[in-house]
Amino acid sequence: MVKQSILDSLIDYIVDNLGSAKVIDSCDIIVSQWVRYKCQYGCSGYGRYFTCPPYSPSVAETRQMVSEYKSALLVKFEVEPKAEKNVNIGEIMFEIERMAFLDGLYRAFAFSAGPCRLCGSCVASAIESANRFSKRLCRHQNKARPSMESCGIDVYETARKAGYEIDVVKNYGDCYNRFGLLMLD
Repeated sequence: MVKQSILDSLIDYIVDNLGSAKVIDSCDIIVSQWVRYKCQYGCSGYGRYFTCPPYSPSVAETRQMVSEYKSALLVKFEVEPKAEKNVNIGEIMFEIERMAFLDGLYRAFAFSAGPCRLCGSCVASAIESANRFSKRLCRHQNKARPSMESCGIDVYETARKAGYEIDVVKNYGDCYNRFGLLMLD
């Protein structure tokens, strides 16, 4: 069981610096195969980042992992389109995971949003015939975390179940929300 004082300090940090967060039951995290297909067919990041498919955990692996937790912290980031490149959600989610770990939640694990931005360009995009073992070449193995969607997590339905409003962004100039997920126990 997660200590309330640790949760409160994580949520306070997020609200003061980043956006908002809600504690959710892990059974409310929706994992579906179609989400991963959206990454494979339609996303320019497919195969170009070690945090994206085919390198990220499979839907079955993610479903199993999520089932081993009781709760999670869903983190909402409001992103201005012009500021998107300045918001490194992967770095932020890793730091939140690290804070939780150092507070005694040793099982804490973060999922990011979208492709990894820890490097200017991921070495995965330059490797011919890469495989899962190629991830050893990642420059940030200690920090790189897969995105929710790359592992098959339905961000839209999970966010809606948590009470967040989320819609498809129809215009590139519109503000939008990104979500990260911190698994806790």
